[in-house]
Amino acid sequence: MQQPPRVVVHVVAAEDWQALEALHRMAPVLAAAGATQQVLAIDEQRTAADCSAWSREVPVEVAPLRFAGLTLRGKIRALGRALSAAAQTLYAVHLHGMRACLLGAYALRASALRARVICSPHGAPLHSPWRAALLARLLQIKLAPLDFATLSASLAEAGPLSRLLRRSVDVVLYPLSEVFFSTRRDEDKRAHVIASGGGQEVVDLVTRLAVLFNGREPRVRFSWLGPALVGGAGALAAAGVQVIAAPDEAARAQALSQAWLFIDVSVEDEMPLGTAQAMAAGVPCLVSDTAAHRELIRHGETGFICASERDYLDRLVLLLRDRDECARLGEAARAEARRRLTQEQFERAVLRAYAIPGSALQAVPAGPPLRLVSGGT
Repeated sequence: MQQPPRVVVHVVAAEDWQALEALHRMAPVLAAAGATQQVLAIDEQRTAADCSAWSREVPVEVAPLRFAGLTLRGKIRALGRALSAAAQTLYAVHLHGMRACLLGAYALRASALRARVICSPHGAPLHSPWRAALLARLLQIKLAPLDFATLSASLAEAGPLSRLLRRSVDVVLYPLSEVFFSTRRDEDKRAHVIASGGGQEVVDLVTRLAVLFNGREPRVRFSWLGPALVGGAGALAAAGVQVIAAPDEAARAQALSQAWLFIDVSVEDEMPLGTAQAMAAGVPCLVSDTAAHRELIRHGETGFICASERDYLDRLVLLLRDRDECARLGEAARAEARRRLTQEQFERAVLRAYAIPGSALQAVPAGPPLRLVSGGT
């Protein structure tokens, strides 16, 4: 007997770029598993949000919800009516982002829906602990009678969220492009260190290290991968640090294939994409001591976590001198990335979160990653 189609409704704020990124990545997997999907795009602006810039990238019907001028009660009722329209065939509702989770918790509790509910607050425990605590309490009260799960794309976020909810949180890590795994290692003959990260502190560290190692003569090549930070290009150039633009993933993978070491001095607890890509390319990583890096790197096994500038210096000297240890770390890092960050692992995690059997999955069409610019949340 043929199974009825699984109808999934995604609720997302039209300006929440983190939520839209998650939606863009998950929608093709669900479509390949036979799900029929619709996006309810919450627009709370005085003028209608222009969804066309990103809706073309998502193979899903997008229905705007005009919330401008409505009271909180009015927004909850409007969302409830939109969800009730699909009540008979609805398989799951996915609330993407803090705003969607807050409004959706009220709307679903007041409705007669019995679909699976998935909540993805996207960074709430990291950026605003008190809002995360409020959300956790609200979910516990409003959604406890329902079949609901919490989903996170961040290992650093999952722990705090799990403790707040007092229940497990499913983690779905975004996959890396296969090009990072498949590009052959072709290390430069001269020692080559590639750096990346965000904030002035990373520029300061890299320029000091470059001057320290190359004070008398050029011995170690230092490069910055990606666009130079605003105000940092001059300092990098003065220290002899080359900027590698790497406009696409293939160029980035090619640059990483030549590196001996990778340095990431990010201070945020977001997913450290640069470090993950370097691991997949087989490059040993020296990273800052953040929750996200601690979840991604096993200290001494797949890379080194550095708590100070002295740590970076000591590890650099050690690995530049010990090529065998460098190779061991690189191979371990690539194996770890392949274990956790491939498209196959991502697809399995998405289906597991939605309670869809893996046998339902057909070929997932490959496509370029969605490039979203933050418009505020």
